[in-house]
Amino acid sequence: MAEIEATLPSDLQTRWFNAPTYTPDDPWHGFDPTRAAVVLIDMINWQAHPDGTSIQSLRRGGQGMSADYLVERCETMVIPQTKRLLDAARTSGAKVVHVRLASRSADFTDVVPAFQAYLRGCDAVEGGWGTKVLDGLYDPADVSLIKTGSGGFTGSDLDRVLRNLGVDTVLYVGVVTTACVLLTVAHGFDLGYRQYLVTDCTAALSDEDQAAGELLMGRYMALPVLADDAVAHLA
Repeated sequence: MAEIEATLPSDLQTRWFNAPTYTPDDPWHGFDPTRAAVVLIDMINWQAHPDGTSIQSLRRGGQGMSADYLVERCETMVIPQTKRLLDAARTSGAKVVHVRLASRSADFTDVVPAFQAYLRGCDAVEGGWGTKVLDGLYDPADVSLIKTGSGGFTGSDLDRVLRNLGVDTVLYVGVVTTACVLLTVAHGFDLGYRQYLVTDCTAALSDEDQAAGELLMGRYMALPVLADDAVAHLA
């Protein structure tokens, strides 16, 4: 028993976020932009554009306040900050990967069962306007993947692609914070990636949801940071 206890960390509440030399006073210690990727989750027209079918379905379903919140947060904060982050990432040598919820099949049978009717109603088929990345966020040198479920790792080839690119650190951007972002981050942690959640580059459906998502992921899965901090360390 004494030998086992000697191997335990002195502070079991220390949050490592898969950083091999993580210390709370220097959460970016050892960060290497050339081994990092900015992963954008569902920053696409049908999910986050004011005219997108997901936003319109929220309004038709009586969730106009949620739709307004997501649109305003994206327009005033998430998109401008994400553009700054992407500029810094591309300059530093970090990779940029877009993960987009869509179907490759006209009958939507390649999508997880719970989402088939939703994506069919939103006409989220690869190749259409809805599945394109929001204006100003895509560069031809970026990697773009389709995911057929909530999580980026379970629903796409994201893990294989990141490993092929030599990436071991991920900075997350996207919508919705408490849904597809959360489920991607959770799986990424178990796969061993060092993870940062860029909070002002993510959006939920309310302030309360946003705060809850940041709190949950920030306990140990992904370190919550602001775009200013991420840009500074990418530089």
